Amino acid sequence: MFAGFTDRDFDAYAPNKWRSNVFNRERLEVKQKLVELGKELAGGLVSADGSPLTCEASVEHPALWNHKQVEAQHLFFSRSEAARRELDRIIDRARPMSTMLEDPTPQRNHLFLAVSLSQERGDFALKLHPDARVDRQNLERKLAEPWERERLIEGLAALPEGYGVGVTGHPRTLTSELDDARLTQVLREVALPEKPGTTHWLVVDRQMPRGEAAGAGAALAQRARQELAALLPVYHFVAWSRENDWVSMREQLKQDKQQQRQKGLAKGDRVRIVRGMFSGRNGVIQEIDARGGMRVLVGTIAVKVIAGEVEKS
Repeated sequence: MFAGFTDRDFDAYAPNKWRSNVFNRERLEVKQKLVELGKELAGGLVSADGSPLTCEASVEHPALWNHKQVEAQHLFFSRSEAARRELDRIIDRARPMSTMLEDPTPQRNHLFLAVSLSQERGDFALKLHPDARVDRQNLERKLAEPWERERLIEGLAALPEGYGVGVTGHPRTLTSELDDARLTQVLREVALPEKPGTTHWLVVDRQMPRGEAAGAGAALAQRARQELAALLPVYHFVAWSRENDWVSMREQLKQDKQQQRQKGLAKGDRVRIVRGMFSGRNGVIQEIDARGGMRVLVGTIAVKVIAGEVEKS
């Protein structure tokens, strides 16, 4: 059960500890508290289709994907693992291998909600990385419609007092003061080239001083529940789903699934049958359907097989 955070928890992220493995144990204890908090929050956070958001915590030790330093500890809420895999196959095709090795975490590919602790404060946030191509392009194309821009500005203005929006490394604007011109500037800042060691996250967040967060004790769970519930409509507005598809992704996913079933095979390919009574025989694909079923001509005989029973010869 979540018991709250202490001053010692926040001090685990003092700058002199960021790069040291000596303090992994301290950070692990904070991570375990975040995991307990996540268990209390998870049931109320769902995608637009009603499926629960997946909850996971960031690593507590210096690693390649956190630039070998742990400045903060995070609890993430994002689309389900199955939904992530479905989109990742498409997103990763456009990502250079170097960036995939640099940061293989799913948070780089997908919009997420977060509860974070650093030395000075706790944050409740919605974050979007430029590499989260499907969600980012979905937002950009949606906001090309003036009435959708108005909806987003109104939705952000309706957040509780103290929320801000901006891009890391650039000025933050209170959501209550956001207008069309500032929203346009924020979107431009997301697309700017990143400098080495920096990341242009689009962030909507509320920052809580450490004294207030530590003083709340176990009641912080209720506060976190309220804050993330307030951000959830913004998450639904931005996140791609089959019901919120501004990038024609449904058709692309359909084609991707068809290609998987067909295993890259096409009419006219020469194949070798590797299972069944015709195993070991070579032939030519005469027909292939969307489910991977095919007719292979072996000599003068047309044989019905599925993609998993043949390989290219």
